[in-house]
Amino acid sequence: MTSDELVHDLRSRGWRAAVVPGARLADLRREIDERRADLDPAYLEIVDRNLELEAPDALRVRSLVVVAVPHANARVSFTIDGESHAVPIPTTYCHHAEIHAEVTAAIVASLAPAGLSAAPLSLPEKLLAVCAGLARYGRNTIAYVDGCGSFCELVACVSDLAPETDPWTGPRLLARCETCEACRRACPTGAIDADGLVLRGERCLTLHNESDRPFPEWIDPAWHECLWGCLRCQRCCPEDLALRDEVGETASFDERESRLLLTGIDHALLAAEPSLRGKLDALGLLAYDDDFLGIALSRNLKAALAAP
Repeated sequence: MTSDELVHDLRSRGWRAAVVPGARLADLRREIDERRADLDPAYLEIVDRNLELEAPDALRVRSLVVVAVPHANARVSFTIDGESHAVPIPTTYCHHAEIHAEVTAAIVASLAPAGLSAAPLSLPEKLLAVCAGLARYGRNTIAYVDGCGSFCELVACVSDLAPETDPWTGPRLLARCETCEACRRACPTGAIDADGLVLRGERCLTLHNESDRPFPEWIDPAWHECLWGCLRCQRCCPEDLALRDEVGETASFDERESRLLLTGIDHALLAAEPSLRGKLDALGLLAYDDDFLGIALSRNLKAALAAP
């Protein structure tokens, strides 16, 4: 098994992939460390909490594998006082855990006949994809992959497969972004910096609506449009123009279900609500904990429905 053969196997599934030497872990650490001075301390704490940059002891890491799985946004509708309200869910929320598990299993299955193995690791997936030549950064610091734009799920693994080549390029910006400021103008919070690849994470709406904390007072209620996350900088992007209206998962919640979601749910309540639970399961949302699925969903739905 060669790295080219692994990439070919993954491409046959409709995915895109890149493989770089395991020594590039040190380069990922260095890239992150060089950005620390530009990041808000509270945001940096969240970044550090969600990253793993140490390889598992049980595996001799010879390569890093990053995969892009095309995945359109979801659209769900809620019924309030007899009126239907459509609310989008951006790419990376629905079936997040399942997609990561499926990709890891596919890599393991491809490598097994050659006596090789792989394991998941919470690497900085966007940074890895860009540096490995699989994607390029937009000015909004989102990764753009040929053929699916920014509408994809990125998955990273480590492996004992030794790659024959090293496609590492370092961080790269889309050529179009050199002269385009559509995303910066569209961002209502001012999170996208005018110069360089710096996102003011503490200003990004996504950071706040993924949290179970109340929204800061400076957030305008009119900015909310998604159940989680935000699509403003992607929907205005010329790179995403051909794909922005594609819809993946859909679901419709009736009046009673919508009001339950507005009140706030948890997994214990869902055990007695098979229809509601089934719809959330079909969206791939049941893997989330009660804070994310209950508190954040209820608060965000109220905000999205109230937005003009």
